[in-house]
Amino acid sequence: MNSTTPDILVVGAGIAGLTTALALRHEGASVTVVDQSQPGTEASWAGGGILCPLYAWRYPDAVLALAARGMRDYPALIESLTGDTDPEHRVTGMRILDPVGAEESAAQIGERLARYGIRHQWLDSPDAGRASLVLPEVANVRNPRLLQALRETAEAHGIEIHANRRCEQVIARAGRFERIETSAGRMRAERLVVAAGAWSEPLIPQAREDSVFPVRGQMLRMEPHGNSRLETIVMDEGVYLIPRVDGSIIVGSTVERAGFDKTVDMAVQQALHRKAIECWPDLAEASVTHRWAGLRPGSSDEVPILGEHPSLEGLWVNTGGYRNGLAMAPATATFLTDLITGRSPALDPAPYRVARILSA
Repeated sequence: MNSTTPDILVVGAGIAGLTTALALRHEGASVTVVDQSQPGTEASWAGGGILCPLYAWRYPDAVLALAARGMRDYPALIESLTGDTDPEHRVTGMRILDPVGAEESAAQIGERLARYGIRHQWLDSPDAGRASLVLPEVANVRNPRLLQALRETAEAHGIEIHANRRCEQVIARAGRFERIETSAGRMRAERLVVAAGAWSEPLIPQAREDSVFPVRGQMLRMEPHGNSRLETIVMDEGVYLIPRVDGSIIVGSTVERAGFDKTVDMAVQQALHRKAIECWPDLAEASVTHRWAGLRPGSSDEVPILGEHPSLEGLWVNTGGYRNGLAMAPATATFLTDLITGRSPALDPAPYRVARILSA
């Protein structure tokens, strides 16, 4: 194992941490990643793998801009992966059965999607109040496999990954990042990237309490009987059905402020199950094979936190992706790498700045 001091330490081996580590490695930096558990086993593993925000037009511009870039960048990311793991990246499209809300019109929805280059088409008549919306270019991945493929690729590029090594404290001296204290000892680098998902807040000095917080999402997996196959993502009233290559269906997801609790609630699971059958009646006889929950990294304004700490040189942050961390990942990695290497990023950094979550 290489014992030299890396240029950059990344705390967190989820989608944000691994894509950022790879982007920095491609720039020639030596990178070491540490994770408190096994890489890719928290929010990045637990989500559905849809590579587009749900009801995308309802998000702030700062989120939609990153997500749209992420959608465009995913094919290149998938192409760059090495190793034997197939992430099952597929363009299935997504049909939204209830797109028009109380405070929006079909025209407003179409205008926002078009502004960010997200193709769409209406089915039925929006004027009659029964329209559904199809986003034909939406893709999905089998996210546990994507994370495994990213890990294999990172290791093939010489990125050290330390599993089960908890970062306990970030140490700075004279206004500059110096080292981290971990459960296996101290580690030094020129720069640190905090990408620890819902566990990021304690690692960002001066962060306000509850500036980054866990948001639980519950999921289930169903196996249809016979030859029934769902060919596209279907969504209604916040519940989505995602078809996998093997014919199984992923159903999600809830949005719950429950602290660091990944307990599965059977009443909630039953509600998801009922809604799934309503959306696609062929699931009425399907078996439920898995139930689980994950913790997304939420932020108060639903906008990711990306950039350098304003008073601690060398300390960078990539967290707060909330429900869209996977979709935005290629874009957030590029954005942060541009900032770290001194290039001008494609998007205005102001909405993502770290200062907005710090104590006055």
